[in-house]
Amino acid sequence: MNKLVLAFLIVACTLTARAQSTTGSPYSFYGIGDPNSSSFSNYKAMGEASTALSEPAYINLKNSASFAGLRNPTFAADFTMNWLNIESPSSNQSISSQYINGVSFGFPIGKRFGAAFSMGPYTKIGYDITTPQEDPALGSYNFTYSGEGGYNRASGGVGGMLIKNSENQLMLGIQASYYFGFSQTSRAVTDFVDDPTVTSSKMINRTNIKDLAVDFGILYKRKLKNNTWVSAGLNFKPASDIFATNQQLSYTYRPAGLSDNIVDTVLENTQEGSIRLPTDISAGLAIQFEDNWIISFEYSATAWSELKLLATPVSLSNSNQIAAGFQYIANTDAVAKFLQSIRYRGGFKYENTRLNFGGNQLKSISGTAGIGIPIQKTKMLSTFNFGIEVGSRGQDGSTLVSENFTNLFIGLSMNPHKFDRWFKRSKYN
Repeated sequence: MNKLVLAFLIVACTLTARAQSTTGSPYSFYGIGDPNSSSFSNYKAMGEASTALSEPAYINLKNSASFAGLRNPTFAADFTMNWLNIESPSSNQSISSQYINGVSFGFPIGKRFGAAFSMGPYTKIGYDITTPQEDPALGSYNFTYSGEGGYNRASGGVGGMLIKNSENQLMLGIQASYYFGFSQTSRAVTDFVDDPTVTSSKMINRTNIKDLAVDFGILYKRKLKNNTWVSAGLNFKPASDIFATNQQLSYTYRPAGLSDNIVDTVLENTQEGSIRLPTDISAGLAIQFEDNWIISFEYSATAWSELKLLATPVSLSNSNQIAAGFQYIANTDAVAKFLQSIRYRGGFKYENTRLNFGGNQLKSISGTAGIGIPIQKTKMLSTFNFGIEVGSRGQDGSTLVSENFTNLFIGLSMNPHKFDRWFKRSKYN
């Protein structure tokens, strides 16, 4: 088992060291980039419908109240590979990217509390757009737009079980997140092929952030007859002002291969302010039959119209999403036959995104599937989790940019059985 885990970590780190490219979508141009989900592979394969779920062997970052349900120390790591096909009225392009989606460590605190710490991307930015232009006086030239970076999130939270008996469980949670990272965008007028004497111009805008924000969770579970449980969950993140530093640089230049030979600096400015991150809320309902089936539903909404960049409002729409998913395992006893101990998962998502063009709010729809494979045949619940998501975003390529995407998720969830010896000092020398 240790060799398998080590191989997973080496492969993930090697691929990420080669290219921690998180997106290639032109839609990451808007606002602070494309939002990134904090869910791990096991829940992504269920359509990310996890607000109402609390499982003893998995860390659920979408609801901090679920931390109270952890029964063993748990380590989770997730890796994502993305294939994106972009269609527009004038072009068709395929892009791939790979990145570590997140790492987390959670553990129980006594019989009624649990805590978890995690780190991963919050938003993703990555685009390079060239638009040809014609001018009677200047001839042919190009507008170019590029962006890179993204914001990250390091979180720590605790969940507590206020009510715990054979039929009812009520959990509350709070999570603090430290947001950090940068976004850098540039806009250039260049490539004056008909008149090489004309100098190019470029404006670079870089924003760094660092600050704390909190979110709150609640989860209630009720036991019905025949060992069936129904649960409801709610997570709320209020709008937060995050400290930001913005640097602007504008200059004229002559292209010289991969670098710019600056002719004159027109503007160089630094200012401090804040970015207002939007209110986010998710609500879910789930039902678990015996220990075999889990069926989960979720509704979530983000008030992207609240987003402000250094006190300047951004023209975005409020997004909302519905999701549903399931998990099935034939036998929860990990020493059962191999096929009986695999977790089978599936789900779907439908979203009205934050993007709105001419009153037309872009839609995103996708289907998910995956499996959880036990790492070894013991009562330890560690699993390799594999998932795939196939979907589309945007309109027909004849009017707007449309995207068809495939995401492959590879995750590891490690935790010991009660008889294993994590963090226990040997009694014998």
